[in-house]
Amino acid sequence: MDRPRCSGPARTTRAAFSPMIEIVFFSTNRSKLAHFRYLGDKAGVRVKGFHETTYYASYDEPEIDDREELLRRSYESALEQWMKRQGAKDDGHSTFFFEDTSVVVEALSKHAEVPGVNVKYWMREMTFSKLDALLKRAGNNRKVVVRSDIVMHLPQSWRASLGESAPYLWVSGETHGVIANRERKIQPNLVYPWLDDKTFNKWFVPTGANGPISTLDIEQANLADFRARAFEKIAEKLRKLSLLSPRQEHGADQLQLPSIATYPSIFIICGPSCAGKTTTATWMREEYNLLHIEASDFMHKAFWERHGLGTTVRIGDFAEAALQTQPGIVAQPIAQFLQASSSPAAVVTGFRSPREIEVFLRTVGSHTETAVMYLTASESIRLARAIARGRDGVTRDKFKQREAQEIRMGVADIARLPEVAQQANEGSLEDLHGALHDRYRDALQVYASGKARNPSRQDQSNRDQLEGLILRTLLAEQCTEKWLTTTEIAAALNQRFNEKKNKNNVSRYFNQGFHPYYEVRFRERDGRGRSLEYRLSATGTSQAQQLDGIPEVRRSHKRGHDRVDDGQLTLPLRHLEP
Repeated sequence: MDRPRCSGPARTTRAAFSPMIEIVFFSTNRSKLAHFRYLGDKAGVRVKGFHETTYYASYDEPEIDDREELLRRSYESALEQWMKRQGAKDDGHSTFFFEDTSVVVEALSKHAEVPGVNVKYWMREMTFSKLDALLKRAGNNRKVVVRSDIVMHLPQSWRASLGESAPYLWVSGETHGVIANRERKIQPNLVYPWLDDKTFNKWFVPTGANGPISTLDIEQANLADFRARAFEKIAEKLRKLSLLSPRQEHGADQLQLPSIATYPSIFIICGPSCAGKTTTATWMREEYNLLHIEASDFMHKAFWERHGLGTTVRIGDFAEAALQTQPGIVAQPIAQFLQASSSPAAVVTGFRSPREIEVFLRTVGSHTETAVMYLTASESIRLARAIARGRDGVTRDKFKQREAQEIRMGVADIARLPEVAQQANEGSLEDLHGALHDRYRDALQVYASGKARNPSRQDQSNRDQLEGLILRTLLAEQCTEKWLTTTEIAAALNQRFNEKKNKNNVSRYFNQGFHPYYEVRFRERDGRGRSLEYRLSATGTSQAQQLDGIPEVRRSHKRGHDRVDDGQLTLPLRHLEP
């Protein structure tokens, strides 16, 4: 087999790209935060929830009818909370924003806007039949305007650049339409939860649409998105401030010479269930110090951000819907994670469709050398592996149903992508490892030799330092096969590293956001409620092992066996249509 002649890795460095600007969104509404994350991603802005930045309370919103006064008082409350965070007085470049949605029903707004800025309170008492009756008594004028007002804090330096004197920017966007003439049954949107059956969106039919905005596909909903129209004005101001400069392609800091070949710095391993994806990635991680990224860990993060913990929505249903409508839902965050990583090379497992890989490759850029491998094995061999693994009560019928579902999602189509290397895995692990070593000999030799070292990390924030200690603590605890609560993590951390980290600091770290580094579940506490407990995910294990100065702590044999080929999400099995 021919192998490329290799001169060195296409490195993955922080200097290789321009990260997205981060702005903080004040809201306790998870669906609204998901909406602005979606809008931010499209504009090149990373939107973070306020509780991801600090543990202080959100702002107070007065229940008054005057829009201008409501926004002013809300801003003052939000600013007060904003200034409580660590380092706020010396921070002249960070910003936050909040949003208020209002509705004006024309037939009911003769003397004042109804329901106006108090729409969320109005909706608690309003039913469709009641609203329909009110409209018919008023002549059945069903016209309505839905409006979004966004207020963004302007640091002093920004005000001068924008020629603004006020401490905040106030923009708005609105969409015209009508109230539906009948009530529709709205199915919850698992991927875009703001298109829901709880807010006014369930009755609002934008002009030109054939149904309420909550029933539209995302492309149509985007055209009528009142929040998007307001947020675009925020994006325009950020562009004016040169904060949304074009991003460089990943790897642009490496000199590209036609006569000098490079070898892969990102390996993508795909294949059907039990083909050996996670087994292969674990070998590459342990033998060659490659960072292992598992796509399902990022899928869980996206799921939790939209639906929270303890939801009745199933992760498999969410994943299947997400890949159909938003194929970059994990591919883009993984690419961005690797672009910001100090690791010289990585192996990614768990992509389930060609569109995911196309999005990923487009995001990392053409200067990054990648290798895509598709592992194969006969159905009978993979079934035997699944049964031997002894998880999920697998049977032949369940395995076949899952197989059919994965084919519908496009896993098998990955093998037909250009430049995908297919590798049979029907023998021993030694056979597989030998074949991989032969295929990527030169690259793996460099990674094994340690010549492609991680750049040292400088000036870590307190949060980064705490995260590193948590990762290293959970890595050391893997041999016990225990799940740990935040109190137990803090105790183990302090004992292992002779630290004095308060358990509240550990709790705040987990409460402020979801991470791809951890698996999480509920622990029953003898009838006294439930607490959350954690252990490292595949991505978390690899990240912990990448940290400087930590000796490798491997899982016990039993735990490793349990995790074999756990790379792709196990979707709920459904009866196939005849």
